[in-house]
Amino acid sequence: MYNYQWKTPEEIYENLNTKIKFGGWGETTLNEILDYPTEQEVHFAHDLWKKLKEAFNKEAKHYDPETNISRLGSIGDKNDREVMRSMWWDRLEGDRYGDYDRITRLIETLHGGETLETGRIAFGS
Repeated sequence: MYNYQWKTPEEIYENLNTKIKFGGWGETTLNEILDYPTEQEVHFAHDLWKKLKEAFNKEAKHYDPETNISRLGSIGDKNDREVMRSMWWDRLEGDRYGDYDRITRLIETLHGGETLETGRIAFGS
């Protein structure tokens, strides 16, 4: 089972053919899920993930599920939030990183359900 153990783009790229169980996908490889991402896409996704992680943790300081005001499209409890793909992509200028579908799928596959500094992150459409 994948447990968020690949921390660098190099580790991710080296494990593209590692058969492992991914949440929502069953036992497969990143290449099968992502249709062979390039090394550049892996690096871009990693860079964008770092920005999203920082924004998610920063948002928690002022996040209130009652008012539901979030530039990342967060919904849910402060410590267990789902972020809306199109909103966080726009907020973090994802178009600068590459193809929306490929980059978001890579990030969501590698980090969906991960517990960050301020809570668990999930991804919604």
